[in-house]
Parts: sequence; C-alpha cells; structure tokens
Amino acid sequence: MFSKNQQLTSGSEHIGKPPILAGKKNLLLFSQPSQKKLPNPASNSLNNSASRVSSFLFIGRWFRFGVVLFLLLSMMLGTAGCTASATTISWTPATRLIPVENVQGIVAENSELNPQDSASNVLAWAVNGQAGRLVIFNFNSPGVCGAGGCLYAGYLFRKNVPPNRVFASYLNENLPPNKPLLQVVTDPSKTSNLPCLQVQQPSQNGIRQLFYCFNGRQYQLANSSLIELTNKMK
Repeated sequence: MFSKNQQLTSGSEHIGKPPILAGKKNLLLFSQPSQKKLPNPASNSLNNSASRVSSFLFIGRWFRFGVVLFLLLSMMLGTAGCTASATTISWTPATRLIPVENVQGIVAENSELNPQDSASNVLAWAVNGQAGRLVIFNFNSPGVCGAGGCLYAGYLFRKNVPPNRVFASYLNENLPPNKPLLQVVTDPSKTSNLPCLQVQQPSQNGIRQLFYCFNGRQYQLANSSLIELTNKMK
C-alpha cells in the first residue's frame, strides 16, 4: 500500500520522463539522409584544361631542348667535317722530295732568286691524291716576301707531265703559336681529286680561316670564316 503522496510522486515520475526507446526510434526513423557531394562539371573542366596546358608546356620544353640539341650537333658535325682530318704541314728540304732540277725550275718560275744557290734552302711538303702528287713549296727566303707575307706555291706532279702550278699565295706567318699557317683537310664534298688546303691568316678582329679546294685545274677559295680570339690567345 502506498500513501497518497507516494502515488502522486510515482505518477509524476512517469509523466515527466518520456519513453527512451520511443525517442530513439523516432530519431532513427526521422534521421537526415547522408548527403554525397556530386562532381562539379565546371571543376572537372578546369582540371582537364589545366592538365592539358601542363602537358603542352612539358612537350614544348622537350621540343625546344631537341631543337637546341639538333642545332648544336649540326654545328659540331659541320665543323668536324672540315677539320677532323686536318693535318698540319711539316716542312722538309724540297730536294729530299723531288729532283733538284725541278726545285731549281720552280724557284726560277716564282722568283728572281738564284736557282742554284736557293734550291737547297727551299722547304716542301707533299701529299698524294687521285689527280697526282701535290707538293707545296715554302721558299724560305726574304727575297720572296713583301707587305702581304711570303710566297707559298703548290705544284701538281704527275707521270710524264711537267709540274703544273695549282696554288700560289702570299701568306702572313705572324700567327699565334697554336694556329698553324697551312693544313691539309679532306674535301667535304668528296668531289676533288686532291685534298683541300686550310689557310689561317691574321685579321684585325681575329683569325681569318680560308679553305681552298681543287677544281680540276687549280685551287680556288671554297669557304672563308672569321675566328675571334680572346686577349690571351692574341
């Protein structure tokens, strides 16, 4: 048996506290559905555009690198084509290469020196080609020198044919130690029956490099370029 006050207190407890299970059920039944973010078409378009731009930039950088590399290799190969087989001329007494009578005749043809006295002083260098034997003569005498330099002559020797002068030029020998006056190089066009000649001459702005090639009758200028020198090389 409960007293009247106890009954009221017990009843108020039931009235003031709602059922917990019902509350939980209601929360579960009426809970908000989870919202998933849908992809934004505009955002995807921007991402794709940025990706394409970065791809183009990447390809462009490699393309420019390839062009620069190609030009560099072309320059290197072009230079090597003319100078890779260059041979610096080493002079020797001309009478060791050809008969003394021929040396005397060449001295008489190119100067007013006494052939008999001067023949022993003449220096020469020889190289063989399909057209014959090319002999370059350095007269090694102030009697054939002037304001433009000293005379150098090249003769073609062939069997049963008198020697024929195919090259003659006054060359300035005032060059830096590492710059040879004359070199023999392979003809890059492969059309000459004799090797080409590379001549280096001092210039106001550096070194003038001249290439002479045989055209079947004589040597003619095929190419000319200027090489600038630093102060250390001058």
